Amino acid sequence: MPQTAEKLRAKLYCHACGKRIHPASRFCRHCGAKSLAKVNTPDNDPKKFLTGGKPAPPPDVHHDPAQELPVWHGRPAWRAFSPTWLVWFAMSVALLLVASSYGGRPLVQAVWVFIAGSGVGLFVRDALIVYSRRYHLTTQRLFVHRGILVRVTDQMELIRVDDVRQSQSILDRILNTGHLEIFSSDETDETIRLRSIPDPEHVAEEIRVNTRGVRNKGSIAVEKI
Repeated sequence: MPQTAEKLRAKLYCHACGKRIHPASRFCRHCGAKSLAKVNTPDNDPKKFLTGGKPAPPPDVHHDPAQELPVWHGRPAWRAFSPTWLVWFAMSVALLLVASSYGGRPLVQAVWVFIAGSGVGLFVRDALIVYSRRYHLTTQRLFVHRGILVRVTDQMELIRVDDVRQSQSILDRILNTGHLEIFSSDETDETIRLRSIPDPEHVAEEIRVNTRGVRNKGSIAVEKI
């Protein structure tokens, strides 16, 4: 039996969030979007009742307005290791001056070998730190990926975040790098550390804003029963 026009109009949906709204509403009571003009169509065709010029979704289609979206991704910054390289360079110059002044050719060659070996060692250490860590922030979670050959991923629900601590040395402030410590109520990962990331103040603000966002949306953290 065909549905009446009144029942069909009751199935109108908001063009912005996809939730059901009253056909006489000028604004969506869920998201506040303005309702657009509806097209007059035959009463026996529910697919032709439009809001915003698009077919209304069927009642069994679930649209999640709180979809998880990427916010930021990064890894330790190469420039964060500049102070170590400055110290290495200064020590190398000092050793070469001492070796050339008080030693012979064999001593100078030995110093060059030491300088080259220490430089390679520092580069390998920094490369392992940079490429073995990757951070990914979404509107709901924070991911920390560790490892190169074997990868371990930790994730933290933003709704569990209690506090964020930012630490920077004087050189970090000049280079705009630093560390972030995120404290949470998660029993597995109570603290997650983002090491030597670029622009830590911006990342801390993104975590704060999105943590407040998931809490305002009424998300519920499932605690241990």
